[in-house]
Amino acid sequence: MKKITIAFIFFISIYGNLLAQQTPKTYTLQQLQARFKQANYTEKVLLDFQKTMENLREKPQLSEDIPGEVISWYTLNGQFSWHKTFLIEKDKIKEVQTIPKDENFLKKLNSYVPEKSKFSYMSDLWSFAFVKEKLADNFYLIQATTKSFNAYPEVPNDDILIYDLEYKTKDFKAFFLVRFKNTHTEKWTEVIE
Repeated sequence: MKKITIAFIFFISIYGNLLAQQTPKTYTLQQLQARFKQANYTEKVLLDFQKTMENLREKPQLSEDIPGEVISWYTLNGQFSWHKTFLIEKDKIKEVQTIPKDENFLKKLNSYVPEKSKFSYMSDLWSFAFVKEKLADNFYLIQATTKSFNAYPEVPNDDILIYDLEYKTKDFKAFFLVRFKNTHTEKWTEVIE
C-alpha cells in the first residue's frame, strides 16, 4: 500500500510539472512581435516588457494603449488581479502609475459630490486605469471607474456613487481631472481648472 501511495504521488508530481510547462505564464518574443506592430518596438523593449510578466500565475491580457509609447498588461483572476502600465522612452520601458495618489486630485473630485459620498484612494474602489489617448498638448488622457467610500460595504447605501473618470497627466505623477459622470447616466460633467 505504501509503495502504491508513493508511486501515485510521484506520478501526480510529474504530471503537474508537465502541465505547468505546457502553459507558459508569459509571452514569447515572437508572440509579442505578432501582437504589437514591430515598427513601434525594438526587440529590447519587447524582451524587457516580457520580463515584467515572469512571476505571474497566469498569462496576462495585453493592451497597446498608445502604439509605440504606452503598453500594459493585466490579469483578471479575482484574487490576484494586476495591472501594470509601461511608458516607452529611448528604447527603454518604465513602469508608470495610472491612478492618481495626490490629495489635490481627490479634493477636486470630492468638491463635485455630496458630503456623504466622498471618494478615496483605497485600491479596491478603483478599476484598472488605461491610457485612452495622447492629447495635442502632450498630455495623456486616462480613463478609470471609481466607487465612493462605504464604511459598511455589506449594507446597501444610496449615498455610494460609481463614477467614470477621465483625467490627464504629462508625467504620470501629477494628474488633472478633466470630466466625470455617474455610470448610470450618459451626461459627462466637465471640470473647470
